[in-house]
Amino acid sequence: MKLRASRVVGPLLLLLLLGGCYGAYQTTPDDVQTMGGLKPSVEDKDAGLVALAPGLDIKAYKVIAVDKFPVTDPAIKDGEDRRKAAEMSTILQNEIVRRLRDTGMFPRVVNLSETEFSPGPDKTLRLAGAITRLGEGSQAARAFVGLYGGGAARAQAEMQFVDVQSRQTVLVVADRRRATMGFFGGDAKDHWKESFDDMARDLAKFLVRLSNGQAPAK
Repeated sequence: MKLRASRVVGPLLLLLLLGGCYGAYQTTPDDVQTMGGLKPSVEDKDAGLVALAPGLDIKAYKVIAVDKFPVTDPAIKDGEDRRKAAEMSTILQNEIVRRLRDTGMFPRVVNLSETEFSPGPDKTLRLAGAITRLGEGSQAARAFVGLYGGGAARAQAEMQFVDVQSRQTVLVVADRRRATMGFFGGDAKDHWKESFDDMARDLAKFLVRLSNGQAPAK
């Protein structure tokens, strides 16, 4: 009997301690907003929920300028919350810039927090939006019932790609992540950082697929 118990408890403890290996996971965004006349409603395996303007040719754009994503979650109230939110806003912006540069899709990727930018004759996109959910959850709950989804840290970002020349929104995206596993539940900031890195990575993957003529698909 003791041997059987050890076979069950041992792997369970290992999962609790090393659960961070599973990482944040994607889930359906909630209370998604309409941006520029488009509301993300089509499920995509990488980007979450998306909506495209008719006739969008992402390959026609040579420049993309990435703005900072303010945190609009009403749960952000005190000074410490705002400090954490500002840090996450910068992380998401930087990760998106890095991932877009890595794709080589756009000859120029501009971080608008680092560079003054005036559009030239090349077709240009401006990527803006907001972090609409930023919940810490409960580290204690993650440590004890994270296997069952308890105490989840949450992050959601909603983004719009605007054609600078026409000022028309041509693409919108909503992506939401949850994290329940980590070393003793994992620190919320670490879960958020992982979530935003994954969002940026998967957004870049989606855009590459789009440039190759693939429609959004689950």
